[in-house]
Amino acid sequence: MIFHINVLTVLVMAALGGLSSLLANQSIAVFHDGLRPLLPQYLNKAMDRRSLFATSFALSFGLVIGFGLPTSITGKIIIVHTILLACDIIGTAFNDTKRGMILSAAVGCVYGILLLFGMQAIMDLFAKMPINFTSNLSSVGNLIIISFCVFPAIAVAYQKGVKTAAVVLVLTMLIKHVTSLYGKFTVNGVKVALNADGMALLFGICAMLVVAARVKSDKTGEATKVFSLFEDNIARIRKNVVLLAISGGVVALATTLLLISEGPASLTLTAEGNYTEAAMVALGRMLGFIPLVMTTAIMSGVYSPAGTKAVHVPALLLINFGIVGLVGSFFIGALIMVIEILLLNVIAKGMDKSPGLKDLGDNTRTAMSKVLDLALLVGGMIAANAIAPTMGYILVIGLYFLNQNSKKPIPTMAVGPVGAICTGILVNILHVIGLFPVAK
Repeated sequence: MIFHINVLTVLVMAALGGLSSLLANQSIAVFHDGLRPLLPQYLNKAMDRRSLFATSFALSFGLVIGFGLPTSITGKIIIVHTILLACDIIGTAFNDTKRGMILSAAVGCVYGILLLFGMQAIMDLFAKMPINFTSNLSSVGNLIIISFCVFPAIAVAYQKGVKTAAVVLVLTMLIKHVTSLYGKFTVNGVKVALNADGMALLFGICAMLVVAARVKSDKTGEATKVFSLFEDNIARIRKNVVLLAISGGVVALATTLLLISEGPASLTLTAEGNYTEAAMVALGRMLGFIPLVMTTAIMSGVYSPAGTKAVHVPALLLINFGIVGLVGSFFIGALIMVIEILLLNVIAKGMDKSPGLKDLGDNTRTAMSKVLDLALLVGGMIAANAIAPTMGYILVIGLYFLNQNSKKPIPTMAVGPVGAICTGILVNILHVIGLFPVAK
């Protein structure tokens, strides 16, 4: 794995698991956006604890096993879903009494530590197999770096149609090409090298925001009236601002320590050492999640332990700043969470005046999901083929279509990583029984 196991990383993972589980246990914050709107039913006694746990388990367990673990293994950094979704399950598994709160926090701490050592143990096990395929797993995420700058154009297509999106796409590709040709220059003896993918993504995000901001509401004020009905929920979130601030700080600190990553795209870039580009990708994902997290928080009175994911952006930029970066990451993450919570009303009014920005959130998440689905699928095929020429392609393609017809399919973006790992394990089994000889 990319991270190092030492006293600090063990403590941070324990704190992340324990605090996230405690927040879920007390219905203060949960990571799964689909679980958040259901919590008021439990708080209002319309749902019992057993039903809440069953719902949380059903929503999150498949994502942890089918998406979080395979993506973390192939990317060599723990994707945040692997720990925070599991903590949702752990938190809701215990009653929200004082004893239940202590037990959930303790189990969450243990889970965080076990995940840290477990991920390293899995990689060590793979490395000891007769055919070491771990180096090929990095190929799974290679296409994400190249293709992720396309998602703003897709989001624009959902919002304004194909013609406008085509213009954004062409300009995005042009900026990428021009930057690759002329992006290296010297200013006053200082060498400057612009990243072509990063510049293309930056332009795409700006274009996406401009298009969304031009959509005005004909009925301003209605959303503000609706959100004003949930003032008690906002007050409930603000009452827990200290715990949420600590949570934001711990999430940011874990990001700076390279323990966790907020998504598959930034994970790949972080693993490659492209921290600035990873921060830009995290910024793009944050824009997509602001409306969803804020709206569900206001309507439920329950927040997210990672907020709108904004805490990851400065945390990525502070990776190479030693102890100053670690301390700064924690305090900046905590401050961002406080600011987000204080701005809940303001953001509600902003979405009322510019409904295009609210629609942008939905469109951005859909566009990113489409790009990641395809990039990880093709990346998984490339990695699997590198492990087992021609057979790897067949296995991943077959797995994709089997998954499409499964009664309980795993997320599409997990098919590529799962397929690559399965190919590596399969060739080792075939090698042991003499059906996959390795040229010396």
